[in-house]
Amino acid sequence: MNILAECIEDCPLPKGESVLVAASGGADSMVLLHALRNRKIVVAHFNHQLRGAASDADQELVEETVRKLDVPIVVGQWKPDVEAIRQHGLEMAAREARLGFLAQAAKKNQCRWVTMAHHADDQVETFFWRLLRGAGGSGLGGMTATAPFPGHSDLQIARPLLKLRKAEILAHAKAEDILFREDESNTDPVHLRNRIRQRLLPLLREEFHVETDSAVQQSMELVGADADCVKSLASEWLAAEAPQPFDGLHPALQRQVIWHQLIARGVEPSHHLIEHLRLRPEEPRSINPAEALLCDSTGRLDLIKSPNKNRSIDASEWTLRSGWNESAFEGGKIRCRVGTGGRVGGEPDVEFFDADRVGSRIILRNWRDGDRFEPIGLGRAAKLQDLFTNAKVSAPEKRERVIACAATGEIFWVQGLRIGEIAKIRPQTRRFLEWRWMAA
Repeated sequence: MNILAECIEDCPLPKGESVLVAASGGADSMVLLHALRNRKIVVAHFNHQLRGAASDADQELVEETVRKLDVPIVVGQWKPDVEAIRQHGLEMAAREARLGFLAQAAKKNQCRWVTMAHHADDQVETFFWRLLRGAGGSGLGGMTATAPFPGHSDLQIARPLLKLRKAEILAHAKAEDILFREDESNTDPVHLRNRIRQRLLPLLREEFHVETDSAVQQSMELVGADADCVKSLASEWLAAEAPQPFDGLHPALQRQVIWHQLIARGVEPSHHLIEHLRLRPEEPRSINPAEALLCDSTGRLDLIKSPNKNRSIDASEWTLRSGWNESAFEGGKIRCRVGTGGRVGGEPDVEFFDADRVGSRIILRNWRDGDRFEPIGLGRAAKLQDLFTNAKVSAPEKRERVIACAATGEIFWVQGLRIGEIAKIRPQTRRFLEWRWMAA
């Protein structure tokens, strides 16, 4: 039995029922399709229609292969959703569309399992991709061989190839004359994951540690196991009738307790939101213009539908939606939107940023001790307090100036100062964030 057959055998896929196989036309999924061809399977191909003739050629290859193997196939085609792309970015919108299609196809064909062709190299790339976005233990733990299908508790994902290296998969494809197609977008350096694959990982392997991949995978297993343990303890604490006092819990456990409650309320559990709720009990944190959350002294979250304006709400956080977004803060109002048409007009109260560098979440808040900011052209980050002093902003006034932070927490805009270097418009900018601050 070869290593591929062993991986398939070790994967807990039911042998007596249909399994959905996601096949893109790439080497990984085509090898997986051939490995499962003797089982009861239904193939699913999703054509994103983002690469013109190349996307159609991918579909044709999968359809031709399925005809030869004599197995059923379901094909979906995406009409790119402009609003979803504006709100979440092209990559995320395409991913959500693909997952929605796979879930629908699985249920229609009475498949409880959906197989995907992620492999060991994907794991390592995902580790660094998430690390550079400030992920915690759950994110850094990476993918698992089996997992619940996102948003569908009645479906499961299986990843039979997760222990195989990309080179092993390519070698098998060559040995078995398995046809596949290369996706040119996988080499486009505009995508962070591609730069990790093409630049960062080769550098680490050549100059730092030849066994980088093995070391990272070991760390992922350890970090993931620790995160699962803390999640379990947090669930037990929330379910207990007389739990240990919240302020006596380890910070990691406090974070998970808040994380669980945010997920239950349908609120995105960003690090900044969790830390505010954890470290500032009884102090509301606005999540949109009409609602705020606070964590009481017992560790339980309360939703305030109409925040009392006499209470201190020192930050407002929201996710960018399609069209115009508005958020009131400190007596003024931010109005912004994301577009692809570039900068237009020259109004003095309008500024433009690189929307992809800002990210999908924006935080408005006031100045805090220790804040650092790099205005465009300065060449370095400096204490915001010093920048205020140089701009002759008085001490009382600086505490009233509004600050905008990107999804990463970095400051990209300060009321009355130059825009931030982090989100300035560059030649490669594809999406623009139009930003208007309107004082009361």
